[in-house]
Amino acid sequence: MLTFLTDLFKPQAPKAPPITSETSMNFDAPEVAPFLTRLANNPRFGLPADLAEQIASDLSGMELDQTRRWKVEGDFDGAPVMIEIEAFMDDIDAPDLTFFGPDATVAEIDRELIAFDEATAG
Repeated sequence: MLTFLTDLFKPQAPKAPPITSETSMNFDAPEVAPFLTRLANNPRFGLPADLAEQIASDLSGMELDQTRRWKVEGDFDGAPVMIEIEAFMDDIDAPDLTFFGPDATVAEIDRELIAFDEATAG
């Protein structure tokens, strides 16, 4: 009984908000790691250090029309966040990446996608 009562008053770790939004972009495979590195360097995010390396490595083994999905636990504006990244290899070495997460998180990812596209288009 005492354990039950003390558990009631323990502070709970904050939980990530639910996934409610998505954004996507088609990449050439060599662009994936630079984009994910750029995203990880965004001061609003706290993402795993090996995110770009891990996903780029996993993409190198994907075949045409194959789909793969990663769940990424991190922080956004100092609060826990869960981001899901789905890659669909819709052309040879050209994955379409879709990012799923809470609205504000996805909005920031979308801003990064647009900035990355503008920077690499020129």
